[in-house]
Amino acid sequence: MYSTIHNSEPTKDQFAKYQELYNYFNKKLFEGKLPAIILNFSRQANVAGFFAPDRWISSQGTDKTHEISINPTYMANVDFIEVCQTLVHEQAHLWQMAFGKPSRTGYHNKEWAKKMESIGLMPSSTGKEGGKKVGQKMSDYVIQGGIFEKVFKELPENIALPWVANERRSIDQDAGEEGNGSSNAEPKPKSKIKYTCQSCGLNVWGKPDIDVYCKPCEKHLESCE
Repeated sequence: MYSTIHNSEPTKDQFAKYQELYNYFNKKLFEGKLPAIILNFSRQANVAGFFAPDRWISSQGTDKTHEISINPTYMANVDFIEVCQTLVHEQAHLWQMAFGKPSRTGYHNKEWAKKMESIGLMPSSTGKEGGKKVGQKMSDYVIQGGIFEKVFKELPENIALPWVANERRSIDQDAGEEGNGSSNAEPKPKSKIKYTCQSCGLNVWGKPDIDVYCKPCEKHLESCE
């Protein structure tokens, strides 16, 4: 479902369609209530995408905005519906930040899970039926007959992203070979990860899944993993 438009302004074309895609799902699944944010692409290891609150600040220092980013290596190796699932998954985090009560950084709580179900995506720690609905690292799958499935089928073809990363890999390639992109292998768990305060830049290394707080800034530190 990727379009094949080729012209002299690929950056403009890609991000214009990215914004249209965001606006489409905002209108259809979130009643058009999600705020305007920065949309980005980031090659962050072992994730399909992420939501980062208050990641950007205006040059005047007066306003902040959030970021939703999708991994282009992941995009290159999955069907377009899964790219849209990732976008909507992160939009659900944005909805919770704007209208709900988010828990610690990276944790997917019951409020988020309930919202996901209401828009037609079932939270799952495995990405399949039977997985846990809440947890630190979560995937999801399409609820058959649900609103997301309906809305995706009605997605206009002219909203499709015109560019996809040239990082496709065959399933028989060695996952360790340089340049393959993302791997299907389970990453080894880390004993310590980095946490950063987005206001003052304070860095702390600690065990995964801990809640770290910067007292001077009155903010929870974000995991960089």
